[in-house]
Amino acid sequence: MDRAEIFKHMGKRSLRPAQTVLLSVLVGLGTYQAAEAFHAGWTGDCDGCHAPSSLTGEVTVGLSLTSSEICLRCHSAAKPVDYQVATNPIPPPGIPPVSLTPGGDFAYLQKRYYWTDPEEGSSPGERHGHNIVAPAYGYTADVSHPFAPGGSYPAAGLSCISCHDPHGNYRLVDASGTIVQEGNPIIDSGSYGTPPTATEAVGTYRMLAGKGYGTKTVGHTFLYDPPIAVAPRNYNRPEIYVDTRVVYGKGTSEWCLNCHEEFASRTQSSSHIHAAGAELGSAIADTYNYYVKSGDLGGNQSTAFTSMVPFQSGDMTGVQQLADLRTSLGGPRPEDKITCLTCHRAHASPWNGMTRWNTDGSFLLVDSDYPGIDAAGKGGGRNAGGKTRAEYKKAMYDRDPSKFATFQRSLCNKCHAKD
Repeated sequence: MDRAEIFKHMGKRSLRPAQTVLLSVLVGLGTYQAAEAFHAGWTGDCDGCHAPSSLTGEVTVGLSLTSSEICLRCHSAAKPVDYQVATNPIPPPGIPPVSLTPGGDFAYLQKRYYWTDPEEGSSPGERHGHNIVAPAYGYTADVSHPFAPGGSYPAAGLSCISCHDPHGNYRLVDASGTIVQEGNPIIDSGSYGTPPTATEAVGTYRMLAGKGYGTKTVGHTFLYDPPIAVAPRNYNRPEIYVDTRVVYGKGTSEWCLNCHEEFASRTQSSSHIHAAGAELGSAIADTYNYYVKSGDLGGNQSTAFTSMVPFQSGDMTGVQQLADLRTSLGGPRPEDKITCLTCHRAHASPWNGMTRWNTDGSFLLVDSDYPGIDAAGKGGGRNAGGKTRAEYKKAMYDRDPSKFATFQRSLCNKCHAKD
């Protein structure tokens, strides 16, 4: 029985003392590749993160590592699948990172793009996402923003556990979305639709931290609980044939305010001009549902969804209800909401501002194909953002360009139809 099978076999019930010892010995034999089962919605085996320092490849692991470096032991890989959110080592110029999770790939933080035709420009890596600090893997703090944009969280202290509670104490205890730090035992991950019962809780979505949370090294306390959300179990994949739909429920944008607190009011920050957490209303919802591509408003609500422009499903708190929507292609209702994640990826993306598409260029497609610096006359400047066609296609999660218009404009138009 390999480690993954052991975790899956033991992960949903309390371990007897003899089992705990056996599990500790087995996971201590190497690095931990069964991360989903290892966490399973709560803290994993203590030695999984706090083992004495040793050497894995060329990276020292154990207590001497920063928190993000400990996370990346399991959550980075050369060919990421499932729970791995960072391509490692960083691909050379012209080769894209390959993790395709809804949150994006942290490797884009180390990819700088340049273009010179028809105009000079560049897109530095630190503008591509949340700059976690993990020196052993090449990740350093954002030097341009000492604090979170629109907030007070210090960039020097940003790590994976700035957002995710490594001990998994936060738990969902009822269908009303109540989240607490103690009480009913956690029996499963809260990310895939398992509901809590009267006596058993599930973890929060992606083990995100909630009210009262803070790390020992940063004097910052969370004011908001994490969103209620459900993802498909197969979420790190190309979206050639079907979009990967994470169904976001109550609290999606509010949770981001834990670090970006000034964005709660548009009048307090000139750097953020778009509302979040607001209902779409009938006009915007109708536009989203009718919009297919530039020049084509012949769509319908039943097939309108795209993960390039996701939305929050009202203020739903029932994870079973949310789980039922994971395979739906249905577009929004008027009471559904725009969120921070409608336009941004949670970890990182190939674009400035960690957006889901290139908001700096005029066209996403030029003459029926993705632009690229390797395609003469096909928008190799700001439209390509310094990427080859292959890099651009990967940035679009491998979508076939035929899904878009000959000269496709920004996906802001999915809600606004100004193209």
